[in-house]
Amino acid sequence: MEKRDYYDVLGVQRGATADEIKKAYRKLARQYHPDVTKEEPKVAEEKFKEVSEAYEVLADDKKRRMYDQYGHAGVSSQFQNGNFNWSDFSHYGDIRDIFGDLGGFGSIFDMFFGGGQQTQQRTGGRDMRMDVEITLEEAFNGLKKRITVPKFEHCDACKGTGAKDGKVITCTECGGSGQTRRTQSRGFAQFVSVGPCPSCHGAGRAPGSSCSECDGRGVNQHTSQIDLEIPRGVDNGSRLRISGAGEIGSPGHSPGDLYVVIHVKNHPKYHRDGADLLMEVDMNYPTAALGGTVEVTSLDGTAEVKVPPGTQPDAVFRLKGRGMPIRGDLRGDLYVRMKLKVPDKLNSEQKNLLKRLAETEQQGSGTFSRLKKRR
Repeated sequence: MEKRDYYDVLGVQRGATADEIKKAYRKLARQYHPDVTKEEPKVAEEKFKEVSEAYEVLADDKKRRMYDQYGHAGVSSQFQNGNFNWSDFSHYGDIRDIFGDLGGFGSIFDMFFGGGQQTQQRTGGRDMRMDVEITLEEAFNGLKKRITVPKFEHCDACKGTGAKDGKVITCTECGGSGQTRRTQSRGFAQFVSVGPCPSCHGAGRAPGSSCSECDGRGVNQHTSQIDLEIPRGVDNGSRLRISGAGEIGSPGHSPGDLYVVIHVKNHPKYHRDGADLLMEVDMNYPTAALGGTVEVTSLDGTAEVKVPPGTQPDAVFRLKGRGMPIRGDLRGDLYVRMKLKVPDKLNSEQKNLLKRLAETEQQGSGTFSRLKKRR
């Protein structure tokens, strides 16, 4: 399943301050407390993990900069095996502050950290998202766009274990359980919390010595360039899938996919509605009254709109098949709205002609009669 945007997960704007991000996390974290939430335990667990993953990234300046630049692909290397696990979470103090006044602090860790079970599992890589912005002209013609994405590979030197020569030992901190217990005293009561072992990150096994090639992470990060084929007529919000370019999986498991979300910039001249385009062009008085042709510029050249006599302002004309490509040779339509252009200045001859024309209108209720009264 494709990951959601971290800012959307926390419900904050991309320019949110650190305080706003922390406030949003506190609100959502309390919402999924086992004594408060109305969600099923499994659903609450997934949601709590999702908001915590978003907070882990956005509360860290370095991770946030990488995420803003590359999306999910930019921060995968910060997680064990490229996927977020509770062993990657570094804000336990915030959780303790959030839930301290609710009591039952240990139940949070029992609920979300597995109650004594190891937190790391061998899994396939998750799908990632990257956003690309293009112009309307590029969407009309289609293009091949070269994008730079982070690429993660299991370290060859340690076979993805993070240990020098691939040799791991039982963690001496937790005795192989993957978790540690902490006791807090509150008055006459004691609360025991269980969390991932900070030494082995919940794995139960740790490198005897860290691999010098990957600094003990088990993965190496590179950048790769991908030639992305963007088809003609692509719409705003369309997703293009690049198989195998997502998060790296655990050793022996397949990576996820990369989904590129296309954002088409607003155009100063055309308004897009699916495969149809709408534009406005000026029409002068003589053409509106007597009829004629108005030349318009479409995305693939010029076209002429035949204007019948007596055309009213804001009349809309349809040019069939001059809109956005759909598939094959099919295209949407181009709609042209006529805007009556009123001259700013008139010479004496023009004024006299308009006055004479206004005098011929019956009952003095026509357009030119109103113009005469104003002048």
